[in-house]
Amino acid sequence: MDYQKHFDASYEKRNSFWKEIGNLESDVLSHLINPSFMGGPTWPSLRQSFIKIDTPGSTFLATDGLSDPYSDYDTNEKNQAYNGLGFELYVETENLENLDTVKNSWQFDMLYQAGLLAADNGNLINLFQQYTYLSTELYNIKVPDNFVNEDGRVGVLMGLQSDRIPKQIELSIEPILLVNVKLITPDEVKYITDHGTNGRNEIVEKIMQQGNATFSSLDRKSVLL
Repeated sequence: MDYQKHFDASYEKRNSFWKEIGNLESDVLSHLINPSFMGGPTWPSLRQSFIKIDTPGSTFLATDGLSDPYSDYDTNEKNQAYNGLGFELYVETENLENLDTVKNSWQFDMLYQAGLLAADNGNLINLFQQYTYLSTELYNIKVPDNFVNEDGRVGVLMGLQSDRIPKQIELSIEPILLVNVKLITPDEVKYITDHGTNGRNEIVEKIMQQGNATFSSLDRKSVLL
């Protein structure tokens, strides 16, 4: 298959998967002018989109394009083995009414900034495969001050496994990971920073014991309290 056929097949496979999870909003969130044309990180097919999936108990927001085949697929043999970056990111949260609500939400801020980070760091898939869980800090997230550290950053944990979302799905070129992005508290971030990989794994275990591990909420209490 050529680029366009892989693109179409991957797009359809992702959509079919999300429709099995819940009600996939027909409209997507995207830019009128692609940020990559203005110096921003470039996504594999240039297309940068975000989707909304509603279920009875929660809303899922997901990137849609990080696993597109590379736009130079037909001419660059090195990229022909990959569905883009090899993963898509998602946030699970409380029910969000519509796309206007979504685009003004902290949950979308978090997913958007994580998507930019992923596009700007092409080797994240290798880190996910090596460590399973990653943690980082993001800017420009509209959360209350108690989730923001003294440097103005907000912590997230990536890679927690959902009971409802499989770890990976098969696309047209290869399997891709579905990676949860979860809001964590500043003290949890500091614990991870101070204790490294072991500290991160401890936080993961405590969050899993807390229940509803992949769900992001401003009401969740720190596991260190």
